[in-house]
Amino acid sequence: MAKVIVAAPPVPGEFIPLLEVARGLAAHGHHVTVLTGSGLREAVEQAGLAFVPLTGAADFDINEWASHPERGALPPGPPQLNFDCINVFVNPMPDEHAALQELLDQDPDQYLVANALFLGALPVRLGAPGARPLRWLAVSAVPLPLSSADTTFFGPVPVGAGQDGKVANRAANAEFAAAMGATDERLGVLLAGLGAGGAPATFFDAIFTVADATAVLTVPGFEFERSDLPGNVHLVGILAARAAEDWRPPAWWGELDGSRPVVVVTQGTVANADLAQLVEPTLADLDVTVVAALGRDPGALTARIPANARVAEFIPFDVLLPKADVFVTNGGFGGTQLAVAAGVPVVMAGESEDKPANAARVAYHGLGIDLQTATPTPQAVAAAVESLLEDAEVRENVARQAKVYAQHNALDTIERLLLG
Repeated sequence: MAKVIVAAPPVPGEFIPLLEVARGLAAHGHHVTVLTGSGLREAVEQAGLAFVPLTGAADFDINEWASHPERGALPPGPPQLNFDCINVFVNPMPDEHAALQELLDQDPDQYLVANALFLGALPVRLGAPGARPLRWLAVSAVPLPLSSADTTFFGPVPVGAGQDGKVANRAANAEFAAAMGATDERLGVLLAGLGAGGAPATFFDAIFTVADATAVLTVPGFEFERSDLPGNVHLVGILAARAAEDWRPPAWWGELDGSRPVVVVTQGTVANADLAQLVEPTLADLDVTVVAALGRDPGALTARIPANARVAEFIPFDVLLPKADVFVTNGGFGGTQLAVAAGVPVVMAGESEDKPANAARVAYHGLGIDLQTATPTPQAVAAAVESLLEDAEVRENVARQAKVYAQHNALDTIERLLLG
């Protein structure tokens, strides 16, 4: 039995996968302590795990940042991404570092599994005074943004005859790094304040390369191929959708009997403040059954709910996705891959965070359709759905990729990478 600290920022898309890792490690007999925001205490303790709260700037409400007026005034892309990286991930680093040091001072004989965007272990690794865990495994719940001669964050740069693709990719990566310079600058200032040297690479390269090992929750065939992937970075598969033990099927559940296609739509757990962006455009009068999993009170809907639609605040993906024929999403990393792993092609419609990068992977590998907007029209969504219902090639691609996911056991690989 090992003693393991599992750490994550209080961001649902980063915390939830790490909570599942913590559950799995505890089930395998390890003693697990979860370090995250105070607002997540109940979720951790309900899982039967020891909880330690973050404090200061590391203990925040992601909804406040998501709705921050300054963020709302920024266009999607590097301006908004810099805002998110600085405020949500970089600025909390000193308080994350302090919390982690306190746990290691109490007991230095501990391993660390940390979300890749939890930066609390970075200062000591880069020379700041303090204790180190026995081994540090980073777990990434976002697609690879690593610089590469073979691709960019959004896929290989298209080149014409006689042009060098590697040169084009390097140039595009350098341009993206320059656009994210504000994040690198802020990270450097805070590291210096803690007595650490500068990061050996850009922010997005450092969070994947500085840990002893990094487990990326994805598989070959969803990521872009990279011949220069660092040796400490591993594509380990995805974590299975967790069943909600107290969930009960709604009265209409029996209607999902295969008699007509089922289209599932969701805007995830954070970017769902405005359901008019994607959920409402999907509630169209097509000859399908539309199931909208809102992630919030159905009373937030303002559009008319057509006769073919069924709406719920929450439906577990483990029971919903096997009934789906098409998945309409704003492009979260986890939900998109769960759909593909279930053999369901996807319609992507997102512009913030890592969503465009996820959509680029779906389009590149022929796993669905990228609408290239966060606010598609009902006509655009309907056309994409109808196309995917009939596109045998995409469905074959998805079925083939689903077999790749089935060959991976993320939890077992994470445990092996952590403990050796």
